[in-house]
Amino acid sequence: MTVFIKNASEILTMTDGIGVVKNASIFVEDGVFKQIGALKCPQECLTIDAQGCVVCPGFVDSHTHLVFGGTREDEFAMRLSGVTYERIAKAGGGIANTVKRTRTATENELYHIALKRIAHLIRHGTTTVEIKSGYGLSLSEELKMLRVINKLKRDAQIDIIPTYLAHTIPPKVKRRDYVDCIIKELIPEITQKKLANFCDVFCDKIAFSKKESERILLKAKGCDLKLKIHADQFSNSGGAYLAAALKCVSAEHLEYTTKGAIGAMHRAGVVPILLPGVSFFLQLDKKPDIKTFRKTKSAVAIASDFNPGSCMIYSMPKIISLACFIYGMRIEEALVGATKNSAQALALADTIGSIEQGKQADMVILDVDNYKKIPYQFGEDMVKYTVKKGRIIYGKDR
Repeated sequence: MTVFIKNASEILTMTDGIGVVKNASIFVEDGVFKQIGALKCPQECLTIDAQGCVVCPGFVDSHTHLVFGGTREDEFAMRLSGVTYERIAKAGGGIANTVKRTRTATENELYHIALKRIAHLIRHGTTTVEIKSGYGLSLSEELKMLRVINKLKRDAQIDIIPTYLAHTIPPKVKRRDYVDCIIKELIPEITQKKLANFCDVFCDKIAFSKKESERILLKAKGCDLKLKIHADQFSNSGGAYLAAALKCVSAEHLEYTTKGAIGAMHRAGVVPILLPGVSFFLQLDKKPDIKTFRKTKSAVAIASDFNPGSCMIYSMPKIISLACFIYGMRIEEALVGATKNSAQALALADTIGSIEQGKQADMVILDVDNYKKIPYQFGEDMVKYTVKKGRIIYGKDR
């Protein structure tokens, strides 16, 4: 199939900074980018008029918890009345609440709920999404979640990257016993059944210690899983230093990460994934050290962290806006973070994340005439078309 995107006001290639090409067109053949520039349509093909629009790579949401049962609006109301996230968690809410509801739901129920959520992502320009398990907290339930994620991977219109997440210690289970279960049973079973690309672990004071996290990640590495880590969200847990030591693909959250740890991650090639939707949703005062990330020239990614407890935002254009508003990221940094750097955070930068000849033709056509309006027009439904592998999977006028 051939596709011609013509007359775009701006094309953001993400090849040199954001790589703005003005008043240009894109030719796509067999699902990959063939030509970008001042072009004439070379043959009969599907043509999309992008006059007055910005075209950029499809958004890559590199951190989500999209498969879950139930919602937690009651806890949201409690936080608005002054109860902290940590206090709610200690009282049996938080992750434990969602674990209970996810365990109750059947695989079929979880699948269909998640498929509807993915339709929302597509409508807002996401073409690749990472989905973590972590709401099962037992061998059978984590496998159930991963089976759902893999069924979505087969059936959804976008690319899905499955991740096993060691999320927290289940109630009434000894820490040592659960860590042993992860290492001796869960990770080997997941590896044997090829249910995950990555292993992630929540390294923080309300979840796993640095030592426990290291044991889990070393086991995962030995089973050929790529590594991620939730690090330093609620305390300086040492998670970012651990990410550097183990050369994780990414480290995520990083609100309490120090200047030294940021430097160590940069030298080790770890991609920081920042989650401004969580800072907004939880109204957190502590924020990642953007100035040090910038000074070290770290390839900062941003993602939604869509989940029932700390961020119900699935729109990447809104996340781009929040990265600018809350973290003080420059518009260009946020756009690269939502595309090229997020692809790198999933070890996919060779195939997606930029508009280059030979790369997979994933793109979003936005109904704005210059890229600065993407975060500026906060909350506006601006996606006109979402294109995956050269095929329109969402279009307002189709």
